[in-house]
Amino acid sequence: MPAFRLILKYLVVFPMSFTFIISCSDRQVIFPPVMDAKTRGYCGSCHMAFQPSMLPARSWQLLMDGLDDHFDEKVVLKPSLEKAIRQYHIINAADSPTAGLAGQTALMGLRPSKNPLRITDTPYFKQEHNFLENKILDEWVGSATNCPVCHVGAWVGDYSV
Repeated sequence: MPAFRLILKYLVVFPMSFTFIISCSDRQVIFPPVMDAKTRGYCGSCHMAFQPSMLPARSWQLLMDGLDDHFDEKVVLKPSLEKAIRQYHIINAADSPTAGLAGQTALMGLRPSKNPLRITDTPYFKQEHNFLENKILDEWVGSATNCPVCHVGAWVGDYSV
């Protein structure tokens, strides 16, 4: 049986097997880098400007709606800047037509009823980082969102190690 048909069979019979196939393949998923200067400049001034294809549009919508309490910080934006950043994230979200394989990968295992506000709360992130212990995160990395410590190409969407 050709490999593609075998994979397709497992996708239909065992949907979670796809997660295993992707993580064990030699193909590296590249998340499209943040190309919008406003998003990269403003979001990147406090933390890494995360690629929109790492979360679905509904999550980005909720994040932008909650800027008054953005992970214990109040974010104040001019309305035009807020609108531009919101649009950029929604247009390029994981469930958008432009996200491609990166978006499909980020959404693996995520139920449509779930709206994660943190990339670290997605099933894909948890699967890829299940070997990390909290001690390693706390003492060496500092935070699970400090991606460039382990993934030097994270800024451009390359999360290989």
